[in-house]
Amino acid sequence: MQAPTHILSGVIINRIFKWRNYKLVGLFLTFFFCLFVHAVFDKLSVAVYGTNDLEFNDPFWLIYHLAMWLGTIVLFYLFWREYKWGIIFSLLPEIDWLVIGVQHLFHFTISFYSVPWIHFAMNYVIDQIPPFNYAYLLPDNRLNPWACLWELLLIAVLVIIFRAMVRYRKNIHF
Repeated sequence: MQAPTHILSGVIINRIFKWRNYKLVGLFLTFFFCLFVHAVFDKLSVAVYGTNDLEFNDPFWLIYHLAMWLGTIVLFYLFWREYKWGIIFSLLPEIDWLVIGVQHLFHFTISFYSVPWIHFAMNYVIDQIPPFNYAYLLPDNRLNPWACLWELLLIAVLVIIFRAMVRYRKNIHF
């Protein structure tokens, strides 16, 4: 899944657990659920469009990823001040790909960090939970450009959920 999906899920989770009287507990629950939802979305990512290679010659790939980058920047701008912990925790596992990408870019190797350890650990945990261990049954649509519609639909659902939370939960405080 792309960054806007993870950011919106982190914002929603942060809003759910933004408690006035139990800040530390709310922060821990935000951390835990952001990692859990990130792992679930990564399991579902086999069914949405996303190649592992950079394909600058493909116009669809280029436009789609530019739109996702723009969406990421807009979401950072809109939500960073109030929901920074949800955003940080929801994107935290992406450190794997950042470290591995920097190693390849600058041609050096960190001996213990040549594989995405955080993602491996999260996938192991998710594979032990019964509903999620059937994710291997999902069709592999990573190379199908039309499969981006599933992620765009998920982003739309997350936006609707957030809007509903803002509208109907203004006077509920824990």
